[in-house]
Amino acid sequence: MNNMPIACKRNRSKRQKNNTISGMKVACTGVLLAAVISEAQPAKDANKFLGNITSRGQVRSDFGKYWNQITGENEHKWATVERSRDQMSWTGGDRVAAYAETAGVPWKFHTLVWGSQFPTWITSLSQAEQLAEIEEWFDAAKAKYPDLPMIDVVNEAHPNHAPAPFKNALGGDGATGYDWIMKSFQMARARWPKAILIYNDYNNMEYNNEVDWTVKMINTLVKAGAPIDAIGCQAHDTYKINTNTIKSNLDKLAATGLPIFVTEYDIGYSDDAQQLRSIQDQFPVMWNHPSIVGVTYWGYIVGQTWRTGTGLMTDGGAERPALTWLVDYVKKNPSPANKYPDFLATGVTSISDRAFSSSRSFLNQERELKIFDMQGKEIGSFLGDKNSLVRSALLPSKGNYILHDGKSSQVIRINR
Repeated sequence: MNNMPIACKRNRSKRQKNNTISGMKVACTGVLLAAVISEAQPAKDANKFLGNITSRGQVRSDFGKYWNQITGENEHKWATVERSRDQMSWTGGDRVAAYAETAGVPWKFHTLVWGSQFPTWITSLSQAEQLAEIEEWFDAAKAKYPDLPMIDVVNEAHPNHAPAPFKNALGGDGATGYDWIMKSFQMARARWPKAILIYNDYNNMEYNNEVDWTVKMINTLVKAGAPIDAIGCQAHDTYKINTNTIKSNLDKLAATGLPIFVTEYDIGYSDDAQQLRSIQDQFPVMWNHPSIVGVTYWGYIVGQTWRTGTGLMTDGGAERPALTWLVDYVKKNPSPANKYPDFLATGVTSISDRAFSSSRSFLNQERELKIFDMQGKEIGSFLGDKNSLVRSALLPSKGNYILHDGKSSQVIRINR
């Protein structure tokens, strides 16, 4: 199951190993800790998360009042971490991970492979050297954060977006047309067998060409065995699009059988009334779509977001009407439709519906079932059906596995 190439050997010294998150020293003020403990986010008891990002590299003391998922805006991008070759800086990234651990909220590593904000020095290397450096980058991230919950593995690979200029080192287009994307996910799965691996892009819930490209790419690679667990939709332009179009495009993505994360939603209106109308019109479409697992708004402090007009609150804490409405709406709607309620859960064993989407016989017919890890190693086998599998003590820990019934295989996700 695992065809990972052997990393190119090099005769120069490797970078110094970094300690994992458990050993890091990050300053967390008493104000931050108090906010984490005392504030109840609007989505605290919801079956989906409502997240946000860091503000100028920091986690604000009021973050926990509004958000229960966090992504670093720039802290885990390759150019931020390894601007100079073999010199790693994880300070900002550690801050994100430490907050998530303290607050008990999921966090996402953004991003491993992207044709923007990568170290410029890699473009001058040969393909063999580029591959070696990419593998070292993956290895360094694995050493630093061995238990990542979510990863944007490949970001913005659409041909008109930001496909990586080093994609040929990863196999280029190849037989599938997307081999370099598949290899990136295979490399990520080999290092993080339990993480949720996400393909992330923009315009892929707004504009037909990008939506159709995403559906074709996902279907092609999943059929080829690529370990893609979810689709990330940045949603930066949704405020420009008719809500019926958004719903239709989300349905197209959902037809792939993969869960959807809204990863970088924002509304570019400086006028309060316009921003309020937009979020009232469109957020419910996302929040209530059954295939969407959670929504991350991309920045919330006015003047500290990457696009003008998208902030939801002043630096001094004054909420814009859109934020006040959002908090109230989510609190009043904690149980939207959700096909994947346990996708991010812990403490409960379940199997996603998509695991059996192409072979309904797995559902109810008793037969010999074998479980393999994502590298193809058999974990065990027993006689049963889906229900007995869920109850079985044989189940391994949380992560992705392969279930085989003697005729066909399905990738399953187990949440324990």
